[in-house]
Amino acid sequence: MEKTDWFSTWFDSPYYHILYASRDDREAEQFIRVLQSHLAIPAGALVLDAACGKGRHARTLQQLGLQVDAFDLSPSNIEEANKVANDQLHFFVHDIREPLPKQVRYDVVFNFFTSFGYFDDPVDNARAFQTFAGGLKSKGTLVMDFLNPTYILANLVPEETLHRGGIDFHIKRWEEKGFLYKSITFEDQGQAYSFQEKVDLISKEDFLRYAEAAGLHFVNLVGDYTLAKFDAQTSPRMIFFWGKP
Repeated sequence: MEKTDWFSTWFDSPYYHILYASRDDREAEQFIRVLQSHLAIPAGALVLDAACGKGRHARTLQQLGLQVDAFDLSPSNIEEANKVANDQLHFFVHDIREPLPKQVRYDVVFNFFTSFGYFDDPVDNARAFQTFAGGLKSKGTLVMDFLNPTYILANLVPEETLHRGGIDFHIKRWEEKGFLYKSITFEDQGQAYSFQEKVDLISKEDFLRYAEAAGLHFVNLVGDYTLAKFDAQTSPRMIFFWGKP
């Protein structure tokens, strides 16, 4: 994969982690526990956290008694995550579009916190679903947590400045040709920086098509981290559950 992809540089930047350092680890942990209560994954089951960042979700999964593999495209993220690796928690660098080292092995594959939709070509989205499906055992489950495009666009903050780690991050957001863009500009130690995020505003219907093409069957869709019923207008998230026959 070419290093020019925006996500391969921004996600590997220390400034990404400075900007998003305030993300709520408690909310992430509560979400995992709600999921485990819902799914009742047996102790010792092997699960995968796909696009795991620095591993905050993976750590909680392991603490709940599961064996966890977790990967991310960013080598620096995996270097940091490996500080807490153990016999039940394994991290590795991997591209979500490529087949997994362990095929047909996982009881559950998780994709958390809109760690998807970064590709210009829809074929890459389809390839990622093939990756997920290829890693699942028969009767395994795929859980995907993605933003709800309708809600996001209705509540979009076009411009703001966030002060993080002694840096003023100037942020602009807009929609263009089916993608949500975020420009991030700032200065640090006299040096000007500029990054851009870009996420495909994938519809519910397109997600269902990607999953069906990968041989997965739809189980459920909920709208937030309490697993409340999905409402197309008011739910902040689309959290899908698919099964593998």
